[in-house]
Amino acid sequence: MLSPWLGLPRERVLTRAIDRHARAHDASHFLLYPRAVAVPRDADEVASLLRGCAAAGLGVTFRAGGTSLSGQAGTDGVLADVRHHFDGIEVLDGGRRVRVEPGVTVNRVNAYLAEYGRMIGPDPASAAACTIGGVVANNSSGMACGTTENAYRTLESLVVVLASGNVIDTGAADADERLRALEPGLYEGLARLRQRVLDNDDSLARIKQQFSMKNTMGYGLNSLVDYTRPADILTHLMVGSEGTLGFIASATFRTVSVRPHAQTGLLVFADLADANRALPGLVSTGAATLELMDTESIRVGQALADCPASIASIVMASRPAATDSA
Repeated sequence: MLSPWLGLPRERVLTRAIDRHARAHDASHFLLYPRAVAVPRDADEVASLLRGCAAAGLGVTFRAGGTSLSGQAGTDGVLADVRHHFDGIEVLDGGRRVRVEPGVTVNRVNAYLAEYGRMIGPDPASAAACTIGGVVANNSSGMACGTTENAYRTLESLVVVLASGNVIDTGAADADERLRALEPGLYEGLARLRQRVLDNDDSLARIKQQFSMKNTMGYGLNSLVDYTRPADILTHLMVGSEGTLGFIASATFRTVSVRPHAQTGLLVFADLADANRALPGLVSTGAATLELMDTESIRVGQALADCPASIASIVMASRPAATDSA
């Protein structure tokens, strides 16, 4: 039996089978049917939902675009659907910054920013469907943002609803003081974790090395090195946290310039070794994106009806003959 509508008005807690089944699917191979679907309208209602579910001993999973291939948007507990009400966009400072709620797609944000010649840094391939909540929580990246224009580097602040139900705007002038007053254990814990890393040369070196290259796995642990205030550490630790630390009610980004000209090229190498040997020279050109495609990838492209002639004309080495094993 679900407890009194999990802190929300009755009409925003859906328990019919058709509602639960319709929202159970995401882009992954996993399928879990939630016990209920909650549809909160704002951060305060998310806070009430978290408190209500905690009292009922139920877990909460937040779902927006549902484009992840790893199953983050599925649960057999309570599914909170934030696609419909968390859709605000506020362009700031002539497009140099933008505040976005988690249910907004990347393409929609960029459409708002286009007239300013700006865009957000993260550029996941599913930009037409994936939403800002997942971009931050799953550290969704893309081919061109690299380590300098990804969510971590361009994120300025968040409005976070913590598991306790406390709401923290990490961009507020008193954010650090508010975090310490409302969540003293969390505040002190973040400060201790930072000091623990700084006092351990091996941990410090590992974190610096791991995040010097493109890395979209797990929490933004480099926040323990890059920031001193627990409020700022929390902001960037949320990147890649997949909903385990709190709900992202809004995110404020520093935007990047839209490149007015783009050009692509295709180089064909005899084998993988030749491609690797060419890599330093290719990197030195300043190319925004370098992608390696194997022979099978080219063959798939050549099978498409609208394959360009330049791709269709590439002659691939023959597939090795199949052999029987004893």
